[in-house]
Amino acid sequence: MPPEHSDLINRIQTHYGDLRPAERIVADYLRSNAGTRLDASITEFARSLGVSEATISRVSRALGYDGYPSLKLSVAQETNRSSDFDNLPAGLEQTDPMVTLSEKLSLKLASSLRETQQMLDADRLDKAVAAIANATTTVFLGVGGAASICSEAVHLLLKSGINATSYSDGYTQITAAATMTPARTMVGISHTGRTETVASALSLARSKGSKTIAITSDPQSEVAKAAEIQLITWHHTTPEIPLYGDFLEGRICQLYLIELLYLGLLFHTGNKPRENLKATGLALERHYQGRRKGNSEKSGAGS
Repeated sequence: MPPEHSDLINRIQTHYGDLRPAERIVADYLRSNAGTRLDASITEFARSLGVSEATISRVSRALGYDGYPSLKLSVAQETNRSSDFDNLPAGLEQTDPMVTLSEKLSLKLASSLRETQQMLDADRLDKAVAAIANATTTVFLGVGGAASICSEAVHLLLKSGINATSYSDGYTQITAAATMTPARTMVGISHTGRTETVASALSLARSKGSKTIAITSDPQSEVAKAAEIQLITWHHTTPEIPLYGDFLEGRICQLYLIELLYLGLLFHTGNKPRENLKATGLALERHYQGRRKGNSEKSGAGS
């Protein structure tokens, strides 16, 4: 255990608890970069991770390989596997049982979240929370998969009494940006950072004096450059195929940052959000209890 032909992710998952701290550094790198060729020599690889060559060798043997060359060969074989589906996490195979897919996917998502967390900048986070907390309205912009993240953001903020709205089509995004003011904040979400209307809208809103926030994986992208505050997520190492669906890791990282901003607004902006949550919860409870009571009375009258 694991079987000789288990993939690298399964081997790491099986033996991770037995690894020493320095060895886990190597395992974490391999897990986070599954699907990426490992071309470095053992000396180069050890130096890049800040561990010894002996540590690399021990990890290789602990994972069931003869040594580092065998580990490299296994990584190369995993990388060369073809798939009929683009933009999916590396290492997922059509022949995998569902329980294996669940394990692989959870590892991939956990790794992308960890990478996103490690790239967070405390000052930018604080500024983003303040920009939303102090705004009369926060406008979220996203296209495709990012639009659903924007909708979730609006849902969370409205319940806590923070005025927010979202737009998913380019025409309305530019229109909304044209009427932005210094009292409003705009948040643009784009995994690649190449969504033109989001970048243009952020740039226009910024010229109007609005606070602007970009959530993207590419700090050098047009979306990132258009915003005053950048929150950077996990970055994929393989090219994205447009219109073939979003990277699952990218979507979960965007949602993670929205949830994080939401918590910041709840915990660090006084008691008002807490009071608003209680008020909205009570209003919804009364509404649905009233509907159930009305339906029950109608049912009784008709019997």
